[in-house]
Amino acid sequence: MNMSTETELRERCRVASGMEIDSDVDANAMIGFFQRFRPDGRGLIGLYAGLPRGDEYHERLERLFDAAGDDRRPTGGRDAYFVVRQPPVMSPEAAEFNATRWMESLQRISSRCGNDVVAKQLKQLPRVRVFEGAAPKQPKADLESFPLLKAIKVHAAELTDGLASDCQVVSLLREAYYFTACDSMLRDYLLWPAYAEALGDADPMAGYFELWRHGIKVRVFHDDMIDLYLPR
Repeated sequence: MNMSTETELRERCRVASGMEIDSDVDANAMIGFFQRFRPDGRGLIGLYAGLPRGDEYHERLERLFDAAGDDRRPTGGRDAYFVVRQPPVMSPEAAEFNATRWMESLQRISSRCGNDVVAKQLKQLPRVRVFEGAAPKQPKADLESFPLLKAIKVHAAELTDGLASDCQVVSLLREAYYFTACDSMLRDYLLWPAYAEALGDADPMAGYFELWRHGIKVRVFHDDMIDLYLPR
């Protein structure tokens, strides 16, 4: 099937999910869409058939569902978001490699997007420290205290804003992708097939996705360093 209009994708989403998706539905109304297909995402098979790079969108969703697994909490109830509860082990060396790879990619694409804040902050890449155990809480006030944290959490989160706005997947499902885990880096990893042509980078969020699926938390308590916390 040649998917040429957003209407066709919207109809596929409606049939697959059972959600009421009107022709003028706001993208915010799609929040929670992917959660309806937990735990294995099988109901999404064929959603992107006929779309340019449709197989790539689906493959990334498969990785998301595989990483998060069952959405049932050990204490009862179900997760509202995609949470990695049984992450595979990653070595400290591999964690440092993937964090550096991610920072390098953010620096490259920020320059292409004209985001001077991120490009300037990452001109000299931050050092990476690796710890084991529970990550300390990152206070909200730290956004103003550490420009590096703000560059990553706020400005880098905006790098893809406005890109590929004519892409059906982006216009209809970008918010749904974000709210899989309330994570803009994960969103951009999953949506990268839409942005690849505009930014010309093979897979800039791949390093971040590897950290995420291994349950590794990122914290910033210095302006020239990021800390990684590996689960025990």
